[in-house]
Amino acid sequence: MKIWMPFAFLSVMVINTLALGADRVTLVDGTETECQVLFVHPNAPCLIVRSARSSTVQSIPTAMIQKVSTGGKAKSYSPARKLSVEEKKTLELNGLWGDDASDGQIGRHLKQSWDVKPLIVWANPGKSGDGMRKESWLNESGQPLAADPFVEMPAEKKVGVGTIMYLLDGDVLLPEAPERYEVLQPGDRDYLGMAGMRHLTIEKNAHYQIRYDVSGNFWLKDGGEIGKNTQTGCFGSRDANRDTFVRFCGKRWPDEREMRRRDYSAKYDEGSGLSHWCHFNAGDKGSIEIIGRSRGASDRLTVERGTLIVSENSYIGNGPRGSFFSKVGTTVILLDGANIGWRSRYSAGNTALIGIGGTLMVGTPEHPLKKDFYFQGPLTDLAALESKIAPNQRTKGTTFLIGDTGSMAVHSSDPTKARVIFAPFPEDMPQAEYTGPKKGDPPYEGVTAVFLGKTDFDGVVFDGFYKGSIIVSEAARKQWKNVSFGKKNLGKPDELFRAP
Repeated sequence: MKIWMPFAFLSVMVINTLALGADRVTLVDGTETECQVLFVHPNAPCLIVRSARSSTVQSIPTAMIQKVSTGGKAKSYSPARKLSVEEKKTLELNGLWGDDASDGQIGRHLKQSWDVKPLIVWANPGKSGDGMRKESWLNESGQPLAADPFVEMPAEKKVGVGTIMYLLDGDVLLPEAPERYEVLQPGDRDYLGMAGMRHLTIEKNAHYQIRYDVSGNFWLKDGGEIGKNTQTGCFGSRDANRDTFVRFCGKRWPDEREMRRRDYSAKYDEGSGLSHWCHFNAGDKGSIEIIGRSRGASDRLTVERGTLIVSENSYIGNGPRGSFFSKVGTTVILLDGANIGWRSRYSAGNTALIGIGGTLMVGTPEHPLKKDFYFQGPLTDLAALESKIAPNQRTKGTTFLIGDTGSMAVHSSDPTKARVIFAPFPEDMPQAEYTGPKKGDPPYEGVTAVFLGKTDFDGVVFDGFYKGSIIVSEAARKQWKNVSFGKKNLGKPDELFRAP
């Protein structure tokens, strides 16, 4: 595919290659992209398109389109011109396509092939409605649906936690609108059935409030939202073992009520949220790559199966009452500037930042750390430190935990300069809801860590620890290389350690 991109931010992107015959869209500034053109939305000024590899869908404002070429014929829309400041900013935030990748991503999803599937598009962008009913949607030809979009699953398949109750064998698009609108699933949040689909794209001012299971690619453009009023959400292809992406563009700033309730600052805002609980299930051989920043689930986040990749400068979090938890057999990969876990200087009920039951890799042999990696966590109570502890969704008793079934490895380009730094969150970190010492409690002064599994450390720094607050076997510790200590520790280096 040939493409001309005038912006430096797009120059590093890996461009979609054309698997089948496709159409061509030319933007007003001359940018060209190959895709499948579906229809001009009858109720919104936008063109609905599918990517060349059928890996994602989106709408493009017709005001930004110079011409469209389909079947050897061209149709003009708007005169050639420079993009406006707002258009340029929006394109910078969202990218041209959700599946474009930069050098800061592993990009396994680029090698994934996808069949063409049916698509449903919100019929009236800017107007809220019941997302479970056919009247709310258009098909990929721009026509009203003939039947409700999500098919109820047979009773025998409605068993188990995180079960898909309704299924759409296709993709979903919520186009941009000038006003906020909500795609609703009526009923009590705690009892809503999970509705599965393949790809999901949510654009500006669109709010998806159906309990979701996204088995393909997820693209949240700047100004969109997912997860409000949903108890559980899930990403990943499960037994299909595919490689997918979950992409967050831009930031969602807190509303006035949140500003009053919490000490927010722009420095620590982490972008859009997800559902109350969130699960990542890529199957035993699949992967999910996080691109962008999300404060994640409001409570707990669990890596159920497969590999979760958090690309450079990306973040996926969870709420202060639950740990970032990875199960046995899973792999979590963190690249330069990436991070996980909830962000508060104090813990809630001595909850750990992370509980790792699988493998945690900071950097990889192919993508080693190029700069210091800050693994910061909440202050915890030394008296509550548990020397034998198992990771779970409510891991307690420490700040950082690598369980006895887990492992952690550091891959650095220079272990003396690009290190993993275990330390407390900085003093100006806002305090999250439900957290902090209660009145009369002694102030917490340090962080704690329990390393029961295999730890291949080459280039680590420990700072801000109590005496005896790093629990690790002497044999494991002897295997570590390039270990150093910061100035905020509450004891001499050897005093910080004790055996399980």
